Amino acid sequence: MEFKPAPQQRALTWRVVLLFAITAPINCYFLIQMELVRYTFPTWVVPLSNVIFILTAVMLINGVIRLLKSSIALGQGELLFLYVTLSLATTLAGCDVLQAILSVLGHSTWFATEENEWRTLFWHHLPQWLTVSDRDALRGYYLGESSLYLPKHLRVWGPVVAAWILLFLVTAFIFLCLNTILRRQWTERERLTFPIIQLPLAMANPTSRFFRNKRMWIGFAIAAGISLFNGLSHLYPVIPHIPVTRRFFTFHEPPLSLYGTIITAFYPFAIGIMFLMPLDVLFSTTFFYVLYRNEVALAKAVGWHSIPNFPYLNEQTIGAFIGLCLFFAWTGKRHFRAVLRSALASRGQRAHSGAPDEPMSYRMAVWGFVLGILLFAFLLYKAGMAMWLALVFAVLFLITPLVTTRIRAESGIFVHAYHWQAPRYILNTVLGTHRLGARNLTALSVCFFNRDYRPQQMPHQLEAFKIAEVARISQRRMLWTILIATVFGALVAFWVQLHFYYQFGADSGYFGPWSLGYGREYFGRLTNWITYPLDTDWIGVIFIGIGFTVMMALSYLRVKFFWLPLHPLGYVMASNQEMSDLWIPLVIALSLKWLILRHGGIQSYRRMIPFFLGLVLGDYLMGSMWSLLNVLLNTTMYQFYP
Repeated sequence: MEFKPAPQQRALTWRVVLLFAITAPINCYFLIQMELVRYTFPTWVVPLSNVIFILTAVMLINGVIRLLKSSIALGQGELLFLYVTLSLATTLAGCDVLQAILSVLGHSTWFATEENEWRTLFWHHLPQWLTVSDRDALRGYYLGESSLYLPKHLRVWGPVVAAWILLFLVTAFIFLCLNTILRRQWTERERLTFPIIQLPLAMANPTSRFFRNKRMWIGFAIAAGISLFNGLSHLYPVIPHIPVTRRFFTFHEPPLSLYGTIITAFYPFAIGIMFLMPLDVLFSTTFFYVLYRNEVALAKAVGWHSIPNFPYLNEQTIGAFIGLCLFFAWTGKRHFRAVLRSALASRGQRAHSGAPDEPMSYRMAVWGFVLGILLFAFLLYKAGMAMWLALVFAVLFLITPLVTTRIRAESGIFVHAYHWQAPRYILNTVLGTHRLGARNLTALSVCFFNRDYRPQQMPHQLEAFKIAEVARISQRRMLWTILIATVFGALVAFWVQLHFYYQFGADSGYFGPWSLGYGREYFGRLTNWITYPLDTDWIGVIFIGIGFTVMMALSYLRVKFFWLPLHPLGYVMASNQEMSDLWIPLVIALSLKWLILRHGGIQSYRRMIPFFLGLVLGDYLMGSMWSLLNVLLNTTMYQFYP
């Protein structure tokens, strides 16, 4: 009997594109209100709570439409299209991407004074096509009570916004090529589980019976009930508060004083997402986090204050990231050799690299990747970097997105703050600010693209391709979906933020500290780099080597002794800047998962997954409701994170 493959689902339709065009500005408005005005950050965690909230609202309306006339209701593919596009647009509008970039573009012009000497230190090195130096145009931006839509403002901002969108489009294309090369190895050969996308897949799947699962509704009720109770407690203090958000404890007597500030939090959504992480990754992350904290406490106990930054966790992580990239290349060497053969083969010899199950042909992916890196380096060169530095930066730039994409695909950790693993800090450690010089340092400060690597495109792209695979959506249509979301999402993010800044003023006090904070941070650091130049930090280089060595040892042990519970990803995940907030949910998820697998087996674990997804959904929806009321009523409400 001949079996025909299941038909592909519709995703890229005109009506869902229109729906995305309508919801993207609303979503961006919500993000600006929450992150810049009210100092709470939906873009720090994935799956993105604001996107899940919008998806739920659309599904409720779609359910009513389906009852009235099922033929015009949105299908699974269209709902997942909306999830993917809004997720990508949100990453661009988030606090660590375009919010940070906008804070930098005019900062050095508007806040230059005789005292800070910025005019003489680096003004002549600023890339004019990526920054704004017109004080008349910046007056309304910083003081408010003006309009973005004045011709002089549009003339100043239009070319700069277009240049940044070009840069993001180039990086998005590089990520697409790299994800095309990696996709089959990671999703089919290594069978990574992609825990982050399990909730939207379950919600959008009409055959999963997710919303009819009693365990899901129990988890939903627990998490939503806690959030509802805490929201009411915030409004009416007579009602007791359930302490699930973070609390800070400082001890003054040893031994606890050696550990510094200890943060406790019991986020229901964090427990729910972490439950989906592999058991060995949960254990390894817990083990290495405890080890890190004890290293710091030991340094204080023995008086190693003369060694700054000990035990150099950031440098260890840089070395570990480099080691992980080499480990990925070694484990996938057969696949990557086949990709290169396909890319270099003649037309007659070429394998079916253009098969419909790949986003693009391997030939296009490999050569597109090479040309994309060269174009990216050229744009950095035009921004002021020396050509050799631009090429090195372009390669180093890929390390953290590549590792965080793997972390998301394999372990599902929902936050990845790796601020100090950015190329500018690697280069300053290895080469020193003295060798780089003021021009290169200025370009490194302006062209940073991502501040903490929490919201970024590459993991979302690979998750989008996995969604397409699971939901039987054309990979090539998903590629076009990603490109549409990148360009339109960046344009909307610039538009909404500039509109608000000209209306209220970035320096008027309406916004929180980060409307100016990123610019203050970057140009303050640049001033120190130029004024007090340093040579190579050899202790930092040694610890980069230590991190690399430890990662190589863990990778070797992982291959030789598969039963060993120490997973290499745990070493880098434990150094995550946000792990101090998440260690208690990590321990809870580890304990619950171990007990369930130990006493109930894999079947009991699978039956409990809807319960933990319900924790995530309940916490997200009720928390987003409080956030929405916060914006609509212009008052302070309970925030479920952070």
